[in-house]
Amino acid sequence: MTLHSRILIVIFAVASACLADDFMGLPIEDRAKKDERPLPTFLFGGGASLDYYLRTFDGSVGLNAEYRLHKNHSVGIFGTVPFAAEFLEAGLDWRWYFLGSLMRSGHDDFLKFAVSGYYLDHESGTFFSPVVSFGYGRDILFFDKGSIAGRLEFFGNYVIGEPVEKANEHLPIVEPVRFFLHLKFSVLFF
Repeated sequence: MTLHSRILIVIFAVASACLADDFMGLPIEDRAKKDERPLPTFLFGGGASLDYYLRTFDGSVGLNAEYRLHKNHSVGIFGTVPFAAEFLEAGLDWRWYFLGSLMRSGHDDFLKFAVSGYYLDHESGTFFSPVVSFGYGRDILFFDKGSIAGRLEFFGNYVIGEPVEKANEHLPIVEPVRFFLHLKFSVLFF
């Protein structure tokens, strides 16, 4: 057998494997179209965020669950625990999806509105302060056939009640904090 015939046999074998719908019992290509896959109704997962307040950065971890009411609206619950600050957060959020379609285009942009509460433990006692949040985010589908998505959010929190207290690094005083900025990345399963 000559070298040219061996090359032709290898090219033919590779081409037939690439064009096959099924190779050794493994589905290479799903015959269903991307837009035939239904939009997930329930998502849950967790993530981490980079938080900025009082000219310093902090980190936090959290869990969230979301129920998709409609292709443009969802409601959810969440909880967050920061690394350095002395508070816990729990709340409800509403997302308005205005651009994209997660299952067709692989991404979905949204605006987030949330109400939550900070459970604070100060030297003068414990407090439960209400918090309002507003932000922008994007859900990203990692794999066309997978049941996992990523979420990137940028939002701000404003504490309405008792503020979070943080010790000043340069002066022996405690400063109140009412506004937080967050950059959060989450992994969601559906």
